[in-house]
Amino acid sequence: MWLHTAWGRLRDYFGMLVLVALSVGIQVGCDKSYEATLSIEKQTEVYAIEQIPSSSSSSEPESEPSDTRAELGKVIRVLKPGETAKAIGVYHGKGYDAFHVKLADGTEGLIIAGDTFTATSP
Repeated sequence: MWLHTAWGRLRDYFGMLVLVALSVGIQVGCDKSYEATLSIEKQTEVYAIEQIPSSSSSSEPESEPSDTRAELGKVIRVLKPGETAKAIGVYHGKGYDAFHVKLADGTEGLIIAGDTFTATSP
């Protein structure tokens, strides 16, 4: 009887452990595994990616698992209607959400989420 009860508790514990591991894996992997094509509809600015050490005084949670996080830098390109950009990640900054994009010439930057483009899955 006690062996059956112990086995049941072990099975429940293992099931909960697997559920927690999957939940953490999904949350950690979502930001970097995003892929879509952004079709530009209105003039859209592409910002440089500034790496900020996570030890800065900001209370912003890190959006990257490393020791640095990304913030908006200066405008490095302006995309015109009809152009496209490949979204390769999503960042959640202080007061904004942005797509990490890779342009046709290999340039990488951030585009602030808004109504200047539409996103389509690959």
